[in-house]
Amino acid sequence: MKFCRECGCENLDEAQFCKNCGLEFNSLSANENKQNNEVNVVVNENKNSIVTKLFYKPDKSTGQMRIAKSKSISIAVFVLMFIFGMAVNLGQFPFISVFIAAIIVGLIFAIPTFLIGYAIGWLIDGSKN
Repeated sequence: MKFCRECGCENLDEAQFCKNCGLEFNSLSANENKQNNEVNVVVNENKNSIVTKLFYKPDKSTGQMRIAKSKSISIAVFVLMFIFGMAVNLGQFPFISVFIAAIIVGLIFAIPTFLIGYAIGWLIDGSKN
């Protein structure tokens, strides 16, 4: 089996086009297709790991795990804003106050990022059907 690099859909080895998005497989090198297969196998074997649960989700059409872009970007935004909030206030206030303020700053930026990403993803997925 080979997996589409665009949508992650599983296709037969002899397929020339992805059955989901129509990408031509001739544009994939054999090495790139092998790497896609290896990544999918590793992710599917580790479905219960914390990293997989945070950064991946099952694809509705194939059942294969794929990167959850909205969640991944939101986590990155939260971590960056948390670190920024800690760095800005660390020497000025007690640690517990700085820690709570950093969590609030992280959430203030991460929640809208997730909601916007989720809405865009919903619109894109809805337009495919």
